Amino acid sequence: MGKKFILPLANVHTHAAMVAFRGIVQDVTLEEWLTRFIFPAETARVNSQFVYEQTKNAIREMKKNGVKVFCDMYFFEQSVADAAQEMKMNAVIGEVILDCPTPSAKTPEEALETTEKLLDKYKNDSYISVAVAPHSIYTVSAGILSKAKKLAVEHGAIYHLHLAETKTEFDNCLKYNKLTPVGYADKLGLLDEKTLLAHCVWVTDGDMEILSKRKTSVAHCPLSNLKLGSGMAPVAKMVDKGINVAIGTDGAASSDRLDVWEAGKIAALLQKGLTHDPTVIPAKDAIRMMTTNGLKALGIKRVGEMSLPDIENEISKANFDFLYELNVDELNFC
Repeated sequence: MGKKFILPLANVHTHAAMVAFRGIVQDVTLEEWLTRFIFPAETARVNSQFVYEQTKNAIREMKKNGVKVFCDMYFFEQSVADAAQEMKMNAVIGEVILDCPTPSAKTPEEALETTEKLLDKYKNDSYISVAVAPHSIYTVSAGILSKAKKLAVEHGAIYHLHLAETKTEFDNCLKYNKLTPVGYADKLGLLDEKTLLAHCVWVTDGDMEILSKRKTSVAHCPLSNLKLGSGMAPVAKMVDKGINVAIGTDGAASSDRLDVWEAGKIAALLQKGLTHDPTVIPAKDAIRMMTTNGLKALGIKRVGEMSLPDIENEISKANFDFLYELNVDELNFC
């Protein structure tokens, strides 16, 4: 009999509909994965019905794995909202904004307009909230990044951005902007307590000081970072500096599984190995990264009948030694 687990897991960074592209290619870098395989597949297949159907498949998988809340960044996010509402799943949706044409927007301005409509439509919804989601600093111009941040501030919304994921991104930002990716984002005024940065693998000690000062949250995605060879984020250092680190699976095309439990377990074990210190990221802190830290990053104060204080109380009194002994199939998620 598996352990009973009552706490709501939060998947703070994913591209749900990309379950359709799981296994599309193996053993390539992020840049090659995107340009040679993912972008062409999306151009050929992605439309609103595709996103709706594949998001439902992703939600079924996440529910099986105990995920109660997910934060999505993809195309046709209205379809993501429709799927989440139909399946009674809490979701933070973000229509991805890029400078180039996408399946759902010919221009970044059109994506911003779509985002604003979604922000107005779901401002009081019980299942759906909306993030402003420019893709990255290397696919979105400084002007659009700033416009997106202005829109997020006006609506009190989460600002969701990929940042410092690869060495190539880090080196190019230094070359062209004379700043690290975190330094560049900070210069543009993108970082505050409403900002959620996916990855942050390539960050310096100075970058982490900035993130701590700005109270910016990090969506740590160890499975995709490892599979794509992007590197290993210095999560133990981030935690020591008071940065709110939460767990994301990324899309199933780059992580294989929409499994926050597996990702959180690997995140904790990685830091123990990297630091040669078995005391870093103790089990309860790993659970917080999967639960309360994620809810805080997404601005969510309650999931079902459980408030953030309720969840924290359960974490404080429970024994989570089984974190490293069981896989998701041995857990009885409530």
